[in-house]
Amino acid sequence: MNKTTIKKGKVELKQIAWFDDRFYKVRYENDQKVEVEDYLPSVTTKLGALSKPMLTRWYGDLGNREAHLQMNEKAERGSRIHWAWETFCGGGVVIYQPEKTPLYDDEEFAELIKRHNNHFFVLKNQDEMWNFMKLSEFHKRIKPTFTLNEHIVYDLGNRDAGTMDNLFGIETGEYLVNGTKPLKLEKGLYLFDAKTGNYVGNEAKMQLGAYWGCIYFMKENGLIELPADLEVKGAIIGHTSAQMKNGIEGFSAIYVPLEELKEYYRRYRNISAVWESEFGNLKPKIRQIPGYVSL
Repeated sequence: MNKTTIKKGKVELKQIAWFDDRFYKVRYENDQKVEVEDYLPSVTTKLGALSKPMLTRWYGDLGNREAHLQMNEKAERGSRIHWAWETFCGGGVVIYQPEKTPLYDDEEFAELIKRHNNHFFVLKNQDEMWNFMKLSEFHKRIKPTFTLNEHIVYDLGNRDAGTMDNLFGIETGEYLVNGTKPLKLEKGLYLFDAKTGNYVGNEAKMQLGAYWGCIYFMKENGLIELPADLEVKGAIIGHTSAQMKNGIEGFSAIYVPLEELKEYYRRYRNISAVWESEFGNLKPKIRQIPGYVSL
């Protein structure tokens, strides 16, 4: 691990969006009482340096324009499912309200969101609601005892940052969430990442490995509060477009034990070094965009 000394508890970090690249603005005071400001590239941005031959062939088969359109559609679909998942894990309600055949009239809809303290998210597409239901069933079966939801994690020494979907505390048990064979887990903390695409590759495991490295850094520096009786035992990738017929139909839980997670973290460090060598000086352009424009 790369060591960076900071004044414990004195880190301010905010996510910003810069077109297709994502950065996290960080400001902290080091042990020499010097204020440091930096823009940390996201883990997924760094993973962009990883060669993707399958994606290249797919672009070649479809053509750039059509491939871009499909990628954007899939990204927007994935974002909506993730927002629904975030709302659900945070105690809110996810409402299925198709535009052509709404399930609730205005009065019923208002009552529903009032009942949940206006914490809600609406899905209008049947396919997206079906994918979210797989995630909610997974949650129901693992019964997490602790949850960090959409939490920003970072490692200042390695200039890594990202937003993990979840960190779950799970009790020892066997869970039928991955086909017919129960998933055996021991009591501990598990990083969880929801994937909605057709394919889940090693890049997803590297991403979770990077998040594990960030959690390690934050814990060592007193920057994250975790249950004292729980250690990180591994990670789980929830794939909502799997071909499973049993367990949770159409869902697979890809388990990454801790030792394997550490190996993918090592691989991620290699990819990170490539990105830093080529784009390490890249900074976002800060633009002020108003909330509204009128005459």
